[in-house]
Amino acid sequence: MSKKAKVLLLRLPQNVHDVYDHAGILHPYSLAIISSFLKREHKDVTLFDAAIQHVQKEAILSYIEKMQPDMLGLTLMTQHLPHTIEFLRLVKEILPALTVVVGGPHATADHKNLLLQNKEVDVTVIGEGEYSMLALINAYEHNESFQQIKGIAYREDDGVHINPRQPYIENLDALPFADWESLPMDKYADAITVRKNYGGIVASRGCPYSCTFCGAKTALGQKVRRRSPQNIVEEIQLLYDRYGVRQVLFHDSTLNIDNAWVNEICEGILRMNKPIVWGCNVRTEHLSKETLMLMKRSGCIRIFVGIESGDNTVLQRMKKGTTVERIQQGLKLIEEVGIPTDYGFILGMPGETVESMKKSIALAKKLKGISTFALASPFPGTELYEIAKSEGVSVKDWSKHDIYTLAYVPQGLTRKQLEQYYRCAVRTTYFRFSFIIYQLSQLRSLLNVKIVVTAAYRIFFKRFFKFRK
Repeated sequence: MSKKAKVLLLRLPQNVHDVYDHAGILHPYSLAIISSFLKREHKDVTLFDAAIQHVQKEAILSYIEKMQPDMLGLTLMTQHLPHTIEFLRLVKEILPALTVVVGGPHATADHKNLLLQNKEVDVTVIGEGEYSMLALINAYEHNESFQQIKGIAYREDDGVHINPRQPYIENLDALPFADWESLPMDKYADAITVRKNYGGIVASRGCPYSCTFCGAKTALGQKVRRRSPQNIVEEIQLLYDRYGVRQVLFHDSTLNIDNAWVNEICEGILRMNKPIVWGCNVRTEHLSKETLMLMKRSGCIRIFVGIESGDNTVLQRMKKGTTVERIQQGLKLIEEVGIPTDYGFILGMPGETVESMKKSIALAKKLKGISTFALASPFPGTELYEIAKSEGVSVKDWSKHDIYTLAYVPQGLTRKQLEQYYRCAVRTTYFRFSFIIYQLSQLRSLLNVKIVVTAAYRIFFKRFFKFRK
């Protein structure tokens, strides 16, 4: 006899012990897509973003106890693993029969160890979650085995079972829009927010590149699957009309792989004839001046470029697929068009030397926008993780595997050298008078000021002055 399953999709605070420990919170977009997909299939689903509402741990536990869900779904990030498992242990004490399902990059890449080492987790979703979650709920409701469900690993009395992967979703237009109705849209923001009611969408899935520090292709594949420009613009129109969204962020790791597709999106936004602004991530080798000008006309006010290193040898070792010279050519185009740009660098990748770090810092000092320096961290599912393991690195605390914690030191560098140049990078980049004046000139609203001050506090006081080891 079948029964209706009650499902809770939960986004926990980044730090369940300090729910205000963040510089900005974006939408739980993947969970929101899964939520709307399951609701379309007439499932009893609740999407609860405890992070954006700063709900304390005890209150979240009380919420779960009152709701009495049959299944709990979470997205798991590597650095949040210890806190998440600790929280799930408390949940299981309240509801021992609850089926806990985790997805996301870590669950995809390290599903076997996750299940073997953490009895609080019952099922891991491997890759995209929509159809796997639907099949899980159906199996639960009909009291059927999980054996035939693609795209999951699960634990039973006889051990861990790893099922074949679910095929990637080719037609992304067939998915519903995110479950915006369940989210407090007036609360979301990040460092580039200038207008309230900030919305973030994903226009494509998959990444064709092989950067050794990134696990995107492990979870979503190397084949790029794109939503149609019409579908994307329809969602932006919905966000504008129904939820008052005036600023959009494209979460895609690279938006501009196909400039013709980007052009169509921009033209669609222009036809909306609405005062909406947006930002995105780009790769410099694909930039064209024509597309950049169209992006600016349609409201693009911020671009992020992952430069990663100012040294060609390091770029080659990390399989970035570009050179410093090509990056600089692209940055020149952006400067000519006049779109404000922020940049990302990574220190401590394999092959890094004192000289290569100096080159990265020197390049960052020449740039007007914010240059964020991250530390190389070997996340499961990345080639860097395999390199680190081959060098004898073993993980004792996953919470130290974020981009601001020194979790890995490449051969040829000392821990002291890497820490020294990380501090130097932050200090020389952010404390320059010209940089401060430029950033002040880019402030667009009181909301923007508040967010930038919060982000600055997080960078300087929580990460620079209290550099963790």
